[in-house]
Amino acid sequence: MYANRTQYIIFYQGKQVIEKLKNLPVDVAFTSQKLGYVVCYGDKESEQTLKKQLKDVKGFKHLTTSQTFDPNLNF
Repeated sequence: MYANRTQYIIFYQGKQVIEKLKNLPVDVAFTSQKLGYVVCYGDKESEQTLKKQLKDVKGFKHLTTSQTFDPNLNF
């Protein structure tokens, strides 16, 4: 059974977003504190709920899908 997951880039300012991501159903792969972004993996179906939960977090700027993610790979 393959999971329908995708890679997200989350831009932020401050540490509140990183603390919130620890409680959400995403797997954080990389964090750049200097440039202010996080690379994480999550279910494609839960993208809207992820945006909705992060919208109210102080310091959250933008959530987008990664352009380097290859959808042909199944994991």
